[in-house]
Amino acid sequence: MAAKLFTSNSCDWFGRVFRNQRNDETIPERYVSGIDYQSVLLNDNKDLTCFFDVQPSEDYDNGFTSDVWICFSVNLAKLYPTVTTERATEYLHEDLIKTIKRIGGWEVTGLVRGLPAFSEYSRVKPEHDKQPYYLMRINTKVKYPLNC
Repeated sequence: MAAKLFTSNSCDWFGRVFRNQRNDETIPERYVSGIDYQSVLLNDNKDLTCFFDVQPSEDYDNGFTSDVWICFSVNLAKLYPTVTTERATEYLHEDLIKTIKRIGGWEVTGLVRGLPAFSEYSRVKPEHDKQPYYLMRINTKVKYPLNC
């Protein structure tokens, strides 16, 4: 995903995360170095946070196909400040899906809105998905060859 989507805003674009278990909680964390990981959840100081969650099972047919969730936590008022008569979610969906298709290599298979988009992760509360904040995920499939 290209960080050019919202260049004038404060955004965190993370790569793949790991579902780490901490005190009976599932936390999506990015690898930093050594044995260090950092949570990528819900930074109110950012207008947008994005991360990739590769699902544990992969299919094989002359290469692997992975289900990859592209997860977003956004402040709609910051990303779409001129949209005042309706929620800007549909503009966000359109902008993100167009960008994913333009990059190529990703098959968009679905979209999950609101709290269910982050249901696999601990520490997510209903207020994290109330105007102007919005949670969503785009479900994709990615095929890649195994070159051995």
